[in-house]
Amino acid sequence: MHVLKKQIADLKELEEKLPAHETINEEKKPSVTFVFKNLNDRDRAKDILAAGGLRYRTGKTLVPFRLTGNIEWGVPVPGEEDLTFWVWPESLWAPISFIREYLKLQGKAEELWKDYFLHEDSEVYQFIGEDNIYFYGIAEMAMFAVLFSEEVNHIDMAKVKLPMLVANNHILFMDKKASSSSDIKPPMAGELLDYYTDEQLRIHFLSLGLANKSVSFMPQVYLPKEEQIGADPVLKDGNLLTNVFNRLIRSCFYQVQSDFDGKLPLGAVSQEVIDEAKDTILKYEEHMYRHEFHSITYVLDTYIRSMNKRWANGIKMAQESEDKEKLKQLLIDCFHGVRTTSILLHPIAPRGCEMIQEYLKVGKEFFSWEHVFEPLSYFISAEGEHELKYLEPRVDFFAKHPSQFER
Repeated sequence: MHVLKKQIADLKELEEKLPAHETINEEKKPSVTFVFKNLNDRDRAKDILAAGGLRYRTGKTLVPFRLTGNIEWGVPVPGEEDLTFWVWPESLWAPISFIREYLKLQGKAEELWKDYFLHEDSEVYQFIGEDNIYFYGIAEMAMFAVLFSEEVNHIDMAKVKLPMLVANNHILFMDKKASSSSDIKPPMAGELLDYYTDEQLRIHFLSLGLANKSVSFMPQVYLPKEEQIGADPVLKDGNLLTNVFNRLIRSCFYQVQSDFDGKLPLGAVSQEVIDEAKDTILKYEEHMYRHEFHSITYVLDTYIRSMNKRWANGIKMAQESEDKEKLKQLLIDCFHGVRTTSILLHPIAPRGCEMIQEYLKVGKEFFSWEHVFEPLSYFISAEGEHELKYLEPRVDFFAKHPSQFER
C-alpha cells in the first residue's frame, strides 16, 4: 500500500496501528510503501487508514504474463510467428481454485468441487468480458485438459463440464468508459449499497442487455443536484419489485386476513391464469437458456403488471357485488401469480422471495424447478385449512433503500 508522505503526521504512530508489515520509506519518493504478509492483513490496514481519513493506493498482487510469443520459454502457436498471447492468470485458475477456496472457507470439504465440474447433471457458467473470450476461451480449456488428464488425476475428460462462456460487453459509467486509471472513477460496490439495495441493483444490471452492447450505468445519486431530473434509471426496474409486485403480495395477504381469517382459500386455479403462468415460465426458461437476461426482465415486467391489473379489476368487481365466491377465486388466481413470480424472481431477488415463502408457510421445495408449474396448493401438506403467517401493516417484501425515502 502506498500513502503520500504529506498525509502522514506521525509515521511511527501509524506503523504501530497497522498489522505486521515492512515499511519502505525512500527519501526521493513522495509516498511511503507498506508491504503486508497476506491480503487479509492488507484489507485490515485499508480499514485503519480509511478510519484515519488517509487516502491510499494498493499495488497489484497479480500481473499479466505471456503464454505464447517469440521468446525462448513461450509455447509456439501453430502456423504463427512473433505472436504474443497475454492473459490474466487469475481468470484462468479461478473457476476451480476459487470454488475450492470458497468451500474451505465455508467449512466444507474442498473435494466437493467435483460435484460442480464432474456431476452429470451439472453445468458450469463463466461470465466474462467479450473481448477476453478469444484469449481465455482457448487458454483456459487447454489448462482444464491438462488438469483433468488421466496422467494427473485419473479423470476421464469426457466427464468434465468445461465452462460455458457467457459474454458481456463493457458497462460504462455516466456514458464514459471508467476505470481506476481514468478521470471518471466508478463507485465501488460497497458505495452503491449506500443508495440502492442489492436486489434493485441486480435487476437493473440484468435489464441493461450487456450481452448485446456496451451500456451506460447512470445512477442519479452521482449527478449534481441540478442535473437530477426525472426518475432515477437505476430504480426503474427495481420499482417493479418495490412498488408493483410488493403491492400485489400485500393486497393478497391483507384480503385473506380481513375476509378469510388469515386462512388461504383453496380451490382450482382458473384455466386462463394457468395458461398465462405456463407461457411466462416457458418464455423465461428459453431466455435464461440463451443468456438473454434483459429479455427475462421484460417477461417478468409483463407478467407482474398483468397479475396486478387482474387484482385491481377483480377486487373492484368482487367488492361491488359483495360476492365472496368471486373474491375467493380472485385470491386463488392471484396467489398463483405470486407463487409463479416468486420462483422466477428467486435468482434475482432471493431475500424478498424467501420472505414470501416464509409468510406462505411452505417448504423450500417451493423454489424447485421440478415443480415450477404446480399451484400453491401442491406445497400445502395439511388437509383442510392452511393458515398464513400474519402480515403486519406497512411490512414490505421488497423494501426500498432507506435513503430513497429522503430523495
